Amino acid sequence: MKKSCILFISAILCFCLSVNNVSAETLDEYIAKAEAALNAKKAADDKKKMTEAEKEEALAEKEQVETDIQNIETEITNLKQEIQNLEESIDKKDAEIKEIIRFVQISNGESAYLEYAFGASTFTDFIYRVSVAEQLSNYNDELITSYNNDVKKLEQNQRDLSAEQQQLKEKETQLSSLVQKLSAQVEELTDASQTYEQEYQNFMNYVNTLRSMGCKGNEDMSTCQARVNPPAINTGGGSVTGGGNANGFYIPLTQGRVTQNWKGSSVHNAIDIANYEGAPVYAITTGRVRVVTSGCGEKVVYIVHNVNGRNYTTVYYHLKTVTVSTNQVVYYTTQIGTQGGNPNHGATCGCTGSHVDVKLFNGEYMVDFFTLTGDGARYNIDPRTWLTQLPPVGQRFYSR
Repeated sequence: MKKSCILFISAILCFCLSVNNVSAETLDEYIAKAEAALNAKKAADDKKKMTEAEKEEALAEKEQVETDIQNIETEITNLKQEIQNLEESIDKKDAEIKEIIRFVQISNGESAYLEYAFGASTFTDFIYRVSVAEQLSNYNDELITSYNNDVKKLEQNQRDLSAEQQQLKEKETQLSSLVQKLSAQVEELTDASQTYEQEYQNFMNYVNTLRSMGCKGNEDMSTCQARVNPPAINTGGGSVTGGGNANGFYIPLTQGRVTQNWKGSSVHNAIDIANYEGAPVYAITTGRVRVVTSGCGEKVVYIVHNVNGRNYTTVYYHLKTVTVSTNQVVYYTTQIGTQGGNPNHGATCGCTGSHVDVKLFNGEYMVDFFTLTGDGARYNIDPRTWLTQLPPVGQRFYSR
C-alpha cells in the first residue's frame, strides 16, 4: 500500500512537471516565436513594396490620361475654330447669294426664276438667264445643304468629344482616388515604423541583453524578464503608483502644442506634439529603455513600463538626439533626448515641422509584440489614456 502511494504521488509530480514544461515558455521557444513574427513583418514589407509598384503604375496611367485629356481639349479648340471659320465663310457667301437672288427670297418659289428668264430681250439672253437661274438655284441649294451638314457634323463631333472628355476626367478622378488609396496603404504600412532589418536588430539586442544577464536557452522566459524589467521604482514623484502629475504620468515636453490626435492604430497611431527644435524630451513615467534606434530619418526610443504589475511600452519618434541607452532605468525627470522632426534635418514620413510622435502600447515590446504594425498594431492605444492633462488639438500647454 505504501509503495502504491509513493508511485501515485510520483505520477502526480511527473504530470505537474510535464504541464509546467508545456505551459512555460523558454528562451529558445521565445526566440523561435519572435523570429516567426519578424518573418511576418518582412512579408508586410514585401507587400508594401508591391503596393508602391502598383502606385507607380497607377501614376503612370494617370499621367497618360491627363495627356489624352490635353489632346482632346486641343482638338476641341481646333474644331471650334473650324466651326467659326466655316460660319464666317457661309455668312459671306450667303450675303453674296442674297444680293444676287434677293428677289427670289421675297417671291413665291420657282416662279421668280421663270420671271427672271422670260425678262430676256433676245433668245441668247434668255438662254443665258435660264442657265444663270439654274446655277444660282443649284448653288444656293448645295451651299445651304453643305452648310447645314457641316454644322451638324461639327456639333456632333463636339458633343462626342465633350462626352469623351468627361469620361476621361471621370477616369482621372478614379485614378486620383486610387493613388490616394495606395498612398494611404503605403503610409499605413510604413507609418514611421521600423524596417524588418531594424526590428530584427532590436530583437537580437534584447536577446543578447537576456543572455548577458545569465538567461539560458532552456530557462523560463518569465524569470529572465524579471531581471530585465523589474517593477516600477518609486522615486522622485515619478512613481506610476501615485504622487505624480495627475495620475502619475507626465507630458514628455515642458511646453508645446498638440498638432494631431491618435486616430487608431491603422490611421495615425500616435499623438503629435510640436515644440521648438532641440527642446528637451522626457520619459512619460518610470521605466526601462528597451530600444534606441533610428526611424524616419531620426532617432527613436522605446521604453517599457511596469504599471501596477502590467507592462506597457511608450515610443518616442523624431528625436534629433538621444541621451539614454538601452537597458537604462529612467524616470519622468529623465531627459531621453531632444526634439527633431524637421524635414530639413533628414526626417521623412511626412514631417512638416519640429515635433515628437508619442505612441503607447498595452504590452511589452519584444515580448508581447515584435513590430508596431501588423499584429502589433492591436496593442496600440491612445496616449491620452495616460496623458489626461493634454489639451485639445491646437491648444498650447506650459507645464507637464
